[in-house]
Amino acid sequence: MQLGHRKIRSAGRNSGSIEVTLPAQLQDLEGVECRLLVRDGPRPEIVLQPDVSLAQNWCNSLWQQLRLGLSEIDEVGEFQLGDFSLALFPPAHWQERPPLAFADALLLARQPHPHDERALAALARLLASFALVAAQRLQLRDAPALAFADAVALLLTGVYVGLGSAFERGLTHQLVWGRTGEGQGQANPLERATWQRLRPEFRQMFEQLQGWQKNPAAYQAARERWYRALAVESAGGWK
Repeated sequence: MQLGHRKIRSAGRNSGSIEVTLPAQLQDLEGVECRLLVRDGPRPEIVLQPDVSLAQNWCNSLWQQLRLGLSEIDEVGEFQLGDFSLALFPPAHWQERPPLAFADALLLARQPHPHDERALAALARLLASFALVAAQRLQLRDAPALAFADAVALLLTGVYVGLGSAFERGLTHQLVWGRTGEGQGQANPLERATWQRLRPEFRQMFEQLQGWQKNPAAYQAARERWYRALAVESAGGWK
């Protein structure tokens, strides 16, 4: 039985509202309209079904920005929810499809310029998932695809999601930040101009990873050189 629609809100003292203690994670859902249902049976349930259309629309807008940013590589197509593992909150683990958490999207839909730690972390998670789907559409697979997704999120937010290894993280710094100085805090990651400006960097990262995918021996050799250099640098720091 449907009882109508209500918005999640804070009841406040002496408001006359029924107060229910909810998990702290639900703070990001405040203001979201929900369908209120009652399921009858031996153990009746009250069900809140949040309207996530705002989150879906925002995700489509972010995908269009990513599509623009990768346009020097190739066309990645339209946003499709079926490419993701959908969840209300970010899952701790995932396997087949990258996650899309509506709570992350709702948080960001209310921030034209994300700058605090929570918002940047949410944006990094979504960017990594989106970039992984785009990389797979562009025929990157396995480690190169994960590395590309990591690099896109790191470049736009300064937050390391952890899909790739330390080597891929270092690659991002070497190919992009070391040359352009671009990074988190210097540009709004949600502005169209930011994605336009970074198109050459995205293409350079993609071409490097694509080349390694075609030549696994070259990829392994580059990894070994990087880790040897890191070991030498670390040893020098202890002297």
